[in-house]
Amino acid sequence: MSVNKIPLAALFAAALFSQTGLEAQAQLAPSSGSVAISAHEDLLACYQSLGKNAETEAEFRWLIQQAAGKAVLHFNYACFLQRAGKTGAAAVEYKKAATLEPSNIDYVGSYGQMALFQKNYMEAYNYLGRAMQMPGGEKYKAAVESCRTYIQQQQQQQMINQMNKKNASGAAAAPGKKPRDDDDD
Repeated sequence: MSVNKIPLAALFAAALFSQTGLEAQAQLAPSSGSVAISAHEDLLACYQSLGKNAETEAEFRWLIQQAAGKAVLHFNYACFLQRAGKTGAAAVEYKKAATLEPSNIDYVGSYGQMALFQKNYMEAYNYLGRAMQMPGGEKYKAAVESCRTYIQQQQQQQMINQMNKKNASGAAAAPGKKPRDDDDD
């Protein structure tokens, strides 16, 4: 057996037997679905601790498919994806978590931060503004101000571009005309 490779059967067995006796007593008659979800949650934890990213991602996908309405799964998956450098997919998962639990400051604020990182300033401003209104939301004040500044800069740039476009179209029409000579020599 190689140090780098752990047989799936061993991981699965470890995951199944990782519950404490107290937890096992609390689950008197678990359904087969909840046992499978619990086993996959344990596998997810094992893969994460071992740094096995492909397997971790596969477990997240399976768990989300089985329990799509759990905001915490989407949030944790988003955090994993962000650490892996997959910011586009992370933004989607952060937004799902924020949509599922719109009163959770961490979910709403994290999506706002991701939108800011992706330069989606209006979306970031909306979500960070919502997070700022929640208890403990003052930590997002600086990010909201940054969004406001970026939005103002974008609006100014759009105005400049429109003026330059208007000036360029006026200047382009002028060379085609022949200047009139008012001098009657």
